[in-house]
Amino acid sequence: METKSPALERPRAVEMAAAVLMFTPVLDLIMMQRTGVAVLNWVGWVSVFGAGLTLMIRHKLSWVVGMILCGIFVVSTLVSLFKGFGVVDPAISTARVLDCLLVLFIVGTVFSFFRYPYLDRRQNWFAPTGDRFVVVTPVVLNGKVSGETVDLSYTGARISVPEGVESFKKDQLLTLVLSEINDIQCKAKVIDVKDKVLRIHFDGLSSSEKDLLRQWLGSQNLQKT
Repeated sequence: METKSPALERPRAVEMAAAVLMFTPVLDLIMMQRTGVAVLNWVGWVSVFGAGLTLMIRHKLSWVVGMILCGIFVVSTLVSLFKGFGVVDPAISTARVLDCLLVLFIVGTVFSFFRYPYLDRRQNWFAPTGDRFVVVTPVVLNGKVSGETVDLSYTGARISVPEGVESFKKDQLLTLVLSEINDIQCKAKVIDVKDKVLRIHFDGLSSSEKDLLRQWLGSQNLQKT
């Protein structure tokens, strides 16, 4: 019943959007040199470039910062738009509106990719994510359902359960026993269900149990996913 754990997929649309954001100030500077008029102000330049830079980093905190910077860009550009209404060239106002719409579209795109398999939802907001290893070891769920891990880390696991057992749902809380790893017992939350494979996050592991799990994983010469 071994199932290979799929690697995270590259969010290519987000990477392309980030590149567009980072190149936007360059285009504006080129336009300013040729026409003497800039579409964006310095706040817009800094925020849009920073948004592109942070969106290049595939981490949920970095993406949140990127979306916040996009919001700052939109607000700054709209302020410039209203201040210059009826004063600046209509072409500049139109360009500012289009810039805002483009950035809002990019924010929507990033939000749609803010999930597995593009981001690992086990990531901590500030600390590094625990390494995940391909390992098959028996587990018992809710004291009665036997399954096997597909991959395992000290923060969670993917577990394959047989056909015909009780149905598990996202956000369901359950109990779990790792019977071959010192009978470690803990609570867990189901964060994803796909084709009888549960992605769960451990809850209630003590520091000593986490250390035990880390040591066990480190001693098995396992392949990382």
